[in-house]
Amino acid sequence: MNLDFDKEIERIIREKKETSPKVLNEIHRVRKKENEFIVMELRNAGFKVSDLFDLINFKQTDFEYVNLLINLFDSEKVTDPIIKDGIIRAITVKKAKGIAEIKLLEFYNSLKTEREKESIGWSIGNWFENLYSDLYFEQIKKISEDKNNGMSRQMFVMAIGKTKKHKLNAEKLLLELTFDNQVALHAISSLGKLKSTNSIERLTELTNDKNKTIKKEANKALKKITAE
Repeated sequence: MNLDFDKEIERIIREKKETSPKVLNEIHRVRKKENEFIVMELRNAGFKVSDLFDLINFKQTDFEYVNLLINLFDSEKVTDPIIKDGIIRAITVKKAKGIAEIKLLEFYNSLKTEREKESIGWSIGNWFENLYSDLYFEQIKKISEDKNNGMSRQMFVMAIGKTKKHKLNAEKLLLELTFDNQVALHAISSLGKLKSTNSIERLTELTNDKNKTIKKEANKALKKITAE
């Protein structure tokens, strides 16, 4: 559940560059207020935290807070994207599996802007990659194949590689996505996880790609597929 600090720093820098001081101060005021609200709710429920992100950055042993955070996720008192992102990261644990999927998918599908999808949407995809269930294969597939979802698809594409019941459908989509620059690397990795023999020809072709990272991932996937 560790916070991706590189991603967080990039977000902070971009936010400061693109936002006026007055608006930025208001964003931070709201964010602080909502964080304090969640912390108070957690404390009232018996959890000793001083910040929502304590649940992400420090090792937890008690995950009883999951239901509370899921209920707070779409509360009118929780509107800031970073706070919502923090909740998603905090509930990316096994205890949330089977109870958070529908709410997270509904929220993902409500996201409108590219920025929202890149930040919160990516974290939702990460949730599904970590806690994949074939019950939601069709929803994950639909998100993954829609180019309008941009880079937020990356972790959804990774999740597809975990399917047990939909391997043929997964292979077909992942092969198509190896031609999509935004998610090609993730599609290649997923084909490796699937041990997709049907993708050997395409992956072999990619071992000669100009992009060194693509070449490396293609070779790695081929080794997984051809290993005895």
